[in-house]
Formats: sequence, C-alpha cells, structure tokens
Amino acid sequence: MSSSDQHQNRASASTNASANASVNANGNARDSSSTHSATASASAASVATSDACFDDATIAQALHAMDQLTSVFQFTHEEAQDAINAVGPDVTLAYNYILDQGGEDKGGAIVPIKNCPHLSEHAVLNVSNIKYENVCGHFREEQHQNQKQNQNLRPNDNEGKGKGRMKSEYIEGGKCPSGENWLCLHCGVVRCSRYVNGHCKDHAVESGHCIAVSLEDLSAWCYQCSAYLTHPSLDGTLQKLESLKFQG
Repeated sequence: MSSSDQHQNRASASTNASANASVNANGNARDSSSTHSATASASAASVATSDACFDDATIAQALHAMDQLTSVFQFTHEEAQDAINAVGPDVTLAYNYILDQGGEDKGGAIVPIKNCPHLSEHAVLNVSNIKYENVCGHFREEQHQNQKQNQNLRPNDNEGKGKGRMKSEYIEGGKCPSGENWLCLHCGVVRCSRYVNGHCKDHAVESGHCIAVSLEDLSAWCYQCSAYLTHPSLDGTLQKLESLKFQG
C-alpha cells in the first residue's frame, strides 16, 4: 500500500479489531506503559467531562479513542484531544480529522474491505478507456475552464476574476508538485493525493465520485467507506493499469 494515503483504513482496521481494544470493563485504558496510560486516561477524561451530558459509556469510548490514537497511531495527546473535542470519540473520525490537520500516522495495520457498497455505482470507468497519465490535471482543467469563460467577457470584466494561489501549491507550467496521483474510477480524471494538494479528495467531495486508484501502488480507495478496497470487479482495471505502468 502507498505510504502517502494509507491513513483512513488504519483507523477502521484498528477499531474493528477487538484484539486491539484498549478499554476494560471499568472503562480504564490499558497500556504497557503506566505513564502513557495515566496520561491518556487523564486527557480523555478531560475531553469527556467537558460536556456534562456525556454518560459513562461515552467517557469509556473517549478513553478508548485516546488510547488508540496515541498508542496505535502514535499521535500526540494534544492532537488526539483536539480531534475528540472537534468530532467526538469515534476513532475513525478523529483519526481522519488529525490527518486533515497535518498530523502523521506512524503505525497501524492496513486491511482492505471486501464489501464496499459503492463499487457498482462509482467504479464504472471502461477498462478500454483507461490511460496511465500520472500527472494531476486539476490546474490544467481549471485554466482551460477559465480561458473559456474569459472568451465571453468584455475586456474590463477580467479584472479581479483570477483566483489567487500560494506559490507552493503549484510549480511552473500550472502543475501540482510531483507526488502520488489517483485515477477516479467514475470519470477517469487524475488528481493528486492529500499529501500534495489534496485534489483527489476535493474531486470526490465535489462530484460524489468516491472510488479511486493510486497510480503509485495501484491500491483502490473509497472515500465514502474511508477504506482500501479489494474486489474481483476491480481486477480488470488494476491489471490494465499495471500493464500500462510497466510497459516498455
């Protein structure tokens, strides 16, 4: 699996594995280090008790989330606490929140799911139309749309229409910096990973096209399920991409 987008399913895999559960019957976090456990418990208790409506079950869930985020994924206690405060004690939601804020996952297992319900609707790209073009097309297509719009404007109407961007967001020629790119399996556009400019995730949110394949390691990801995918229906697409990637 790719190192740049191996994130969400780590959290899903961890929360689904009962062997990794870190809260006992009394709701106390378990850890091999008593210092780590005490710190995690105190932090989670602080989060949970910040809302008087939280019951014992929710406090236990917060303890579990704090322990998973800090011991399994090795986020800092501050990152974990901020995430739980922001999105609640759901491990997967908190995990994704931390990554979206720039946090780094330093561990955890990756287990693809086999029952994604979105495959039939969003993994519909015709295999014969697949091309291996490992460049994010966001800025190129945006520039093309702007040019078409500008053709219909009077000369003075262009003033103030440009969309300002930070220099670090693109390189000369209107391209995203080199890095991992993903192929949308619904419409075929190529967009960069969240660790470049996040255009693939933006595309999924804006269009609803939630399934994409990494052009780096040919792993499939569903943004709705927040998980990597494995399914026989993807075999033809992955074989075609592998052939195109390594030909010649």
